[in-house]
Amino acid sequence: MAVAPCSSGVLAYQQHRSQNYTRMYGFDKGSAQRMSIEILSMKLERLLEIIIYLLNHEKVSAKYLAEYFKVSVRTIQRDMASIAEAGIPVYTLGGKYGGYAVLEHYKIKNLTVKNSEQQIIANALESLATSYTNESLNSLIKKYNAIIEKGDGQKVFWDFSVTKENKKVQDFNLLLEKAISDKKYIVFDYRNSEGKSSHICAEPLAIHYKWYAWYLFTYLKETKEYRTFKVARIQTLAISKETAAANHGDIQQRMREAELAYYKTCIDIEIVFSEAEIPLIEEYFPDSVIETLPSQKYKTHIRVPAKERLWKALLLSFGNAVTVVSPKDYQTELVKTAKSFLSNYDI
Repeated sequence: MAVAPCSSGVLAYQQHRSQNYTRMYGFDKGSAQRMSIEILSMKLERLLEIIIYLLNHEKVSAKYLAEYFKVSVRTIQRDMASIAEAGIPVYTLGGKYGGYAVLEHYKIKNLTVKNSEQQIIANALESLATSYTNESLNSLIKKYNAIIEKGDGQKVFWDFSVTKENKKVQDFNLLLEKAISDKKYIVFDYRNSEGKSSHICAEPLAIHYKWYAWYLFTYLKETKEYRTFKVARIQTLAISKETAAANHGDIQQRMREAELAYYKTCIDIEIVFSEAEIPLIEEYFPDSVIETLPSQKYKTHIRVPAKERLWKALLLSFGNAVTVVSPKDYQTELVKTAKSFLSNYDI
């Protein structure tokens, strides 16, 4: 019969401990346990994201991951130790450009994708199909839509049909895909932005869409350099019988390096414009910093390819609302182009 008093005593003791815990830490033990679970969940999610990033990239630095996840470098180092303990073959690369990497060809099995993520993938595939002709892509969309769990319907739609290039470009893309897949060289006649033609033999590595056009990323064996060509400027195209054997590593990394080198060849243009043009300037040049001038005008600096006509046409389309201040030779080119255009008319 002494059990009841004992039970009440234990209960009182537990309440006392709980009150002390709350006074010491500012929250009760139940909240602490929930917080521990949330922290563990956040860590597991971060570990999974790190693993997926490593699988999709050649290497990554601890500093980059720390900045991305907003944690300390030491936390990332502990995360890497946890990943290694879990059996993932992660290793470190020393030197100035070192970091962490996963053994090549390693893959994770049975990776779960949420229903919402599956719907995003389906949306992206269908959106890609609006600007890209590919029978395999259309077949994949049908298969994917058949196996995913349908939600409440799409919330976001992307329609890129207006960017779809002509049939010649679409046909060339299919040929280029085959050459890339079969690791074959290609030969093609190419006309650059200045109208100069050349005959080129290259190893096609990737085709990608940017700046409202399709581009071909290649490796030129003779000059041992990576080059990008606009598919629309290819005049003739054929797949060679020669097989490519070079190992280029991470193709996306090679593309980023080539793009950085190309960006350095672009020219810096200073323009002055009225307040009414700010929305369009921000739309066409989103990375430009706009400064206010005392004359109720605004100025910014833009970087554009020196020889591309598109940017000249864009600047001329603003009429007298935009003035090119520098460089002077680019200003002269625009004036020459405008005069040449006007010479077609009796003005």
